[in-house]
Amino acid sequence: MRKNWKNKLIGFLILLLPFSLTACKDKAEGEAAHAMEYTCPMHPQIVQDKPGSCPICGMDLVAKQSASAPAAAVSTDLNYLLQPANEIVVSSIRTTQPMQKQVENEVTLSGVVTYDTRRQYVIPARFGGRIEKLYVQFNYQPVRKGQKLYDIYSPELVTAQKELLYLLKNDPGNTALISGARQKLRLLGATEGQINQVARSGKESYTFSVYSPYNGYVLDPAVTVAPTASPVPATASSGSGDGMGGMGGGSASGTVASGPASPITNSQGFAVREGMYVTTGQSLLKVIDASQVWAEFNVASNVASQLKRGTPLSISFNQLPDETIQSSVHLVEPVYAAGENFAQVRALLPARGNPILIGQVITGRTTYSTGFSLWVPKEAVLDLGTQSVAFLKVNGVFKPTSVRVGQRADGQAEIVSGLKAEDVIAANAQFLVDSESFIRVADTNR
Repeated sequence: MRKNWKNKLIGFLILLLPFSLTACKDKAEGEAAHAMEYTCPMHPQIVQDKPGSCPICGMDLVAKQSASAPAAAVSTDLNYLLQPANEIVVSSIRTTQPMQKQVENEVTLSGVVTYDTRRQYVIPARFGGRIEKLYVQFNYQPVRKGQKLYDIYSPELVTAQKELLYLLKNDPGNTALISGARQKLRLLGATEGQINQVARSGKESYTFSVYSPYNGYVLDPAVTVAPTASPVPATASSGSGDGMGGMGGGSASGTVASGPASPITNSQGFAVREGMYVTTGQSLLKVIDASQVWAEFNVASNVASQLKRGTPLSISFNQLPDETIQSSVHLVEPVYAAGENFAQVRALLPARGNPILIGQVITGRTTYSTGFSLWVPKEAVLDLGTQSVAFLKVNGVFKPTSVRVGQRADGQAEIVSGLKAEDVIAANAQFLVDSESFIRVADTNR
């Protein structure tokens, strides 16, 4: 009897077991649902423990993801760029192989016309005195060699003339002293004709004329004439002047390809005036010979490494596209400015007979041959910002591989490392990138 009772009790408990498990499961799900938080997509400050509507905008609340929810992990290699499901599809796209060859590349340079600084001359006062008459009146006035610039009264010069006249009158046979007196006048700036005139007349001149020793255009020494290139691209207004014979005239401003021109100061006239006293060594005037000018270009360092002295350069004028001058690279100068490394390339331009204006925007073109290296179509390389990727075909599927790219020329990219000549790669790397593969990933390096 007792044994039957125990058997009945065990059977009853077995029957209750499924109901107990169901109840525990429902309780766990209820607790999980109770722990879930809901928030508004537009107003994240609204957080509730059950579904509902946002009291601000009325939008339905959505489940808030827990901060401890695991993110999708990915390895540090580049396989995340391809979805496994696409391997069969993309394996039939067009392919190419790197080619070992030499590429002809054309370089286009933007620049500006500037003065040749080697042809800028300062005329100083060789002796102190007072300016009696000024024969040049304005900046950029053309002058020629031997043209009179100003008359000056100088007690020092009068004394030197009297010394020569005294020797010629009282000791004409003393050639050594007479030669020394003549040399003193030469060193003070007197010409041979002026010295002979004093000797013939037997009378000193109290006003002495000073002549230009150069051909060109006269300027005040304080005037800045040459536009300066800057590494930061900028555009200035174009301009041309008069009185320069096609060389920029009364204004040196212009459209500068790579930077604004330096301002011209005191451009209304000369600082020296008639009646002013000047001292020995004072800069009175400046003469610029504009028969030859410079073409200056700012280029990237990697391009400058391919340009050497003597490299042929074809220069055209943006305002006159049909006018072209053939020149060659005269100087390649490395420059560091505004945090940028670049180079300044200079070429010589004969100004006479050519439509050249100082500050004029110009375009230079030259070609060079690269060394023998591996080249692929530029579409075969995908730039990810921090690295470049090509897709290598292995066993019928494509695998991303990191490559280092050098020069780019004629629609092709130079492969410095990462590929071999026998490798087969996808001809269009962008086609293989699935945008949905860029998901939020865990940082496996932490």
